[in-house]
Amino acid sequence: MLSMKLINFNPDKPTPEEIENFYLKREEEINARFDTNINPRYNLDYGLWTEEQIVAEQKRMLNELSVRSSFFLLAYIETLFRTDFTLRLETNNGKRYQDNITKAYKELYIPGKRPFQYPLDDVIFKTWKNNATSKEMSDILNTLPQYFDFRNWMAHGRYFMIKEDNYLAKYNYQSVKMLLGKINQVFGKKFKYKNFGLEGA
Repeated sequence: MLSMKLINFNPDKPTPEEIENFYLKREEEINARFDTNINPRYNLDYGLWTEEQIVAEQKRMLNELSVRSSFFLLAYIETLFRTDFTLRLETNNGKRYQDNITKAYKELYIPGKRPFQYPLDDVIFKTWKNNATSKEMSDILNTLPQYFDFRNWMAHGRYFMIKEDNYLAKYNYQSVKMLLGKINQVFGKKFKYKNFGLEGA
């Protein structure tokens, strides 16, 4: 069995609480910018704009905030699964870790290949899906690839066209936050680590 340390974990990764604080603070700032009772520069900033232009600009800024915050939170969700994957590979405690997920991971392990080089969807999510123990777990695992398709679109510079309004209606910050809550409820006790990734529970 493996007993090596494959990577060094970053203790300063953003937490869901920090992402939430960023989102709420920035949302408040954007809404204040478009409030005539709060923004003393409102007439200077938007005096020559039509009402339609003002509404569209506020919506654009809030959508951009949602996209960026969703990206951060989806990256955090990836951290949960990749950390679990890595620790299962590292452990030499057979009695504690010899469940089907760990056995499958160790069969897939290639010496010299770093944990972050394994595909998230085709290896990590697929292994969990093949060993799902509840309908709730299967439902989450069937949904995750769609969220990460959206994350990949953001990560690769949004260089191709999508129906952005449709995506944002489904994969906005609040929906990703709800997804994290479901993951913590369903997977929390199954992840093989403590005091690392469940701050959002």
